[in-house]
Amino acid sequence: MAMTHEQEKNMIRAARAWLLVGFALSGWLGLGLARGAGATDAGRASPAADNKYIGAERCKSCHGAPQSGDQHTAWKGSAHAKAFEVLSSDAAKKLAAEKGVADPTQADACLSCHVTAFGVPESQLKKPFDRAQGVQCEACHGPGEAHMKARFAAAAQGDAPQGYAQVSPDEIVAAPTQDVCSRCHNEKSPNYVPFCFHEFEARIRHLNPKKPRTTLDIGACSCPKCAQGCPASCKELAGLK
Repeated sequence: MAMTHEQEKNMIRAARAWLLVGFALSGWLGLGLARGAGATDAGRASPAADNKYIGAERCKSCHGAPQSGDQHTAWKGSAHAKAFEVLSSDAAKKLAAEKGVADPTQADACLSCHVTAFGVPESQLKKPFDRAQGVQCEACHGPGEAHMKARFAAAAQGDAPQGYAQVSPDEIVAAPTQDVCSRCHNEKSPNYVPFCFHEFEARIRHLNPKKPRTTLDIGACSCPKCAQGCPASCKELAGLK
């Protein structure tokens, strides 16, 4: 039997202490012309074909606790959270006009990188998902319903660990890589500036302090600075020696 929204909220409250996985959103630079009018989020990998987008406010229920890193507050204070809002600014309207776009808040060429789940059917959006919230958690981590259900089920069955909960890749993309950022942050964007993935990731990093780690995996970066091997500055960002 399908749960009501109130029942889901109750489960969220009960499971909050068990959900310990952090989100790592990518940095934000410019207008969404980078992906082009025909691009959508629909083709992004997801654990299951019927996995739905749940929205940042649902993520907050478990990823808003200080003891697990309060990833929601980190996102809320980022430019990603204001990605849709910024399309109404004078600067965005001016840039859009130069590109032949009448209204950036309505143009697919802009919305494709300034909202989450662009091009995804309404049937794949779980209420009260709101695209106007900008580039949310799921823009980088993929739809979150499978993750939410799996963590709730573990908590309900008493299987949730006291410490960090290792999450299966079938649930969610726990650590997005540079290729996720580059879908929008690329040469096709009118405001694009070449960037070092390591520096950008460190700038918006929002880790779960309960996850055991001595250093961070800084991943691959294709910027000119890192092309021949990462310099010491990148390794320092990850706490490497």
